[in-house]
Amino acid sequence: MIVLQKLFSIAANTFREAIRNRVLHAVLLMSFALVISSLAIGALSVENNARVIRDMGVTFINFTVIFVAIFSGVSLLQVELQRKTIYTIVTKPVARWLFIVGKFLGLAATLFVVQLLVSLVFALVIIARGDPFSGVIVQSLVLMFFEGALIAAVATVFSSFSTPVLSGVLTFGVFILGRLRGALYKYAELMKEEALATLIKGMGVVIPDLTLHRADIEVAYTIPLNWSFVAYTCTYSLAYTGVCLILAILIFSRRDFV
Repeated sequence: MIVLQKLFSIAANTFREAIRNRVLHAVLLMSFALVISSLAIGALSVENNARVIRDMGVTFINFTVIFVAIFSGVSLLQVELQRKTIYTIVTKPVARWLFIVGKFLGLAATLFVVQLLVSLVFALVIIARGDPFSGVIVQSLVLMFFEGALIAAVATVFSSFSTPVLSGVLTFGVFILGRLRGALYKYAELMKEEALATLIKGMGVVIPDLTLHRADIEVAYTIPLNWSFVAYTCTYSLAYTGVCLILAILIFSRRDFV
């Protein structure tokens, strides 16, 4: 019970700090504006403007979630170091694994609230047009959240030993490679250089397969996904997230702050 109380306290404090961040407020306002502007962009489309609005709305939400995951994740521990509050925390009876997990849960809660707010604006835009808020959009939003949580976990690993700038670059690199993983595999199969092909395939083992989280075509044409696929992708993301958190805990536990 005491452990859960400490965990909740760290998570709640992280959530409050993240939600008060002015950069986050600016990103939210920009996301609201972009989602609403999809109405005007869709009206200019010579084809199905409903499809364009769905496609653009989901893309803007995805951009917001990934940006918040990277931005908040890389500064997860740096804020504590800058304020020197980390020195107080590590001298108290708070296990370092508890600190990392609590910070991550606070970040995950922030991602959930941010995505929920932007998704509500997106839903209002669709409903205002008289279009249905189809089930595949809900499925896409679920996949987006778990992708964001996974990227946040990757950012947590890098922030546990590196600076925010380098952590941001590395995390963004993992995100890009994860999105291009399928293309990289195909490229490796076409290559005649065995060593380079092996290296690319080896990277595929470490880099998460973020192509599983993409449902752009399905959302655009309202083609429902199989819920078993959604469940598999979420489980895959949770497993990868868990590994990242364990790695972050091991690295953070070896750091000397006192």
